[in-house]
Amino acid sequence: MNKWIGFLLLLSLPLVAAAEDYQSTLLVQTGTLRESDLIVRTVTDLESNKICLAFYVHTTGTSPSMSCYDSRAGFRSQVTQTGHFKKGKLVVRKIEDSVNKVTCLVAYVSTAGTAPAINCYNSVPSTRHEIVRSAHLREGDLEIERVLEANGSTTCLIAYVTGGSARPSLTCYDSGPKKNASGGLTQVSHMREGDLVVRKVLDESNNKECLISYVSTEGTSPFIYCFNKEGGAATPASGAKRQPESTAIGPGWRPKPYGQ
Repeated sequence: MNKWIGFLLLLSLPLVAAAEDYQSTLLVQTGTLRESDLIVRTVTDLESNKICLAFYVHTTGTSPSMSCYDSRAGFRSQVTQTGHFKKGKLVVRKIEDSVNKVTCLVAYVSTAGTAPAINCYNSVPSTRHEIVRSAHLREGDLEIERVLEANGSTTCLIAYVTGGSARPSLTCYDSGPKKNASGGLTQVSHMREGDLVVRKVLDESNNKECLISYVSTEGTSPFIYCFNKEGGAATPASGAKRQPESTAIGPGWRPKPYGQ
């Protein structure tokens, strides 16, 4: 009799082990979007009521970027591209989740090893969704683009170093009352110590000063820190370039051939 009881216990062991291995799935992919070489995956955390957008570029040596926000409608989302532009190797795409009212600006360089820089923020209700490229500045090997929402609510600066597999940096801020709506970007000061380069740039239209630092090596990525400018307008540094421009850019926009 004892032998039969032992035999039955042995038969039950795999069932016990299987029960211990069971795990519930609380992290799932709920959507995906591909725009050329950019891939966006919607990841939903069912336990914390969060939706995360994971961005990466389909190239070798890349790294992803991700932003998360609270789900507003039972883990539903509708992610689409509503604007983009390409200038040289820089690609900027505007991605919107219309269900959860979140907008993400994504910038990357079309070279191997690049990684996207993203800035996500709550969407402002508007019938205009395209990006407006409003100013550009080049100082040495540093390129800076200023873009804003078509409704004028948010301004973003994108900086990257030319050459190599650079990753851009991206920062956004609210567009305040325009004291100088046509103002461009101006370098007002700069410093070079060893391999470190720091450039101080004035966003005349938004009365912001930004310090942009990077290292003069191939593949470096800049860092942007912006703050409100105190007092009156800064005096541009000697030889500083002003290059204001304004171009509305929607989902179907394509760049003109170089030189036109």
